[in-house]
Amino acid sequence: MQILIDTFSKLVSLDSVSFEEDQIALFLETALLQAGLHTEYDDGENLYGYLPGKGKTLLLNAHMDTVDLARGARIIEDGALLKSDGITALGADDKAALAAILVALDTIQQQEIAHPNIVVLFTRSEEQGLVGAQHIDASKLAAVSHGFTFDASGPVGGAIIAAPSQDKIEAVFHGKGAHAGFKPETGISAIQMASQAVSSMRLLRIDEETTANVGSFIAPGAKNIVCDTATLVFESRSLDPKKLEAQSASMIEAMENAAKDHGGSVDITHEHQYEAYHHREDAPVLKHFKQACEKAGLSFHLEPTLGGSDANVLNKLGIETLVCTSGYEEPHTKSEYIPIKELENLFSLVLELITL
Repeated sequence: MQILIDTFSKLVSLDSVSFEEDQIALFLETALLQAGLHTEYDDGENLYGYLPGKGKTLLLNAHMDTVDLARGARIIEDGALLKSDGITALGADDKAALAAILVALDTIQQQEIAHPNIVVLFTRSEEQGLVGAQHIDASKLAAVSHGFTFDASGPVGGAIIAAPSQDKIEAVFHGKGAHAGFKPETGISAIQMASQAVSSMRLLRIDEETTANVGSFIAPGAKNIVCDTATLVFESRSLDPKKLEAQSASMIEAMENAAKDHGGSVDITHEHQYEAYHHREDAPVLKHFKQACEKAGLSFHLEPTLGGSDANVLNKLGIETLVCTSGYEEPHTKSEYIPIKELENLFSLVLELITL
């Protein structure tokens, strides 16, 4: 479908890194209006679209932003693949979903296909910790029966049945500056404190349900000065809330102990970012998804993930929402790509979901 490729290509050409989504939001709103929807925004500048139909109300969700690596993306058609030029990421996460949703909505309008009530939610700054989703106005989704978030890599037909809770921990270690040659013994190295803390932590893969990571370690200074400040950012996530609580607590304890051992101090900010969810095998949203896959000729598979998405927030709000794979591979890298066939499959899946 050339219109699908053209829509995807246009979206890729619009820079929309997190917190810079105004241009793509305008493009998306115009497309929704042309497809017969009316639109609204919330206080977080998330975009909503509404298309009246008959029966239940379904939610289609994707995010507008990309990682910064997709800034300036240029799409290349390489045989059966759509990919970037290798200088940037492609931004198929999540523009493949945006394209599929827009073309599916246009299709039901142009062909006058019967459909249920449809609500579209395009969020901002998802890549920065579900920032837009944290501002969702639940009253704008009050009628929704269940929903679908299109935001996972892999062949179309996959669905996420469980996703984790996540914590963010920021720590600032405070030491004491001193000349590294003349009187180093009078100083307290923030780098040493932070390094001891990190080295004493269990990080990366903790178990099948739990991971933890130090993503940033910043300690600027001159080589001949004992560094007095180091700032670190950690995350921990788990499908089991009790395991998450234990992991975060152990990381905080490691930092406090390291500061005490060296005679310094540490300021810690601990933020619980979103909640885990698990879908029952008999959940209506799963039944709907399986039926749509069958009608579209797609083989489906179910799996848990340790990645978060807007669905974490939507499920917490009581809207049963299933994350669907969107066909792209290697997201957030310069090797990101999507097979044309998978983009077409994604369109077919969305169309079946909104016409069952």
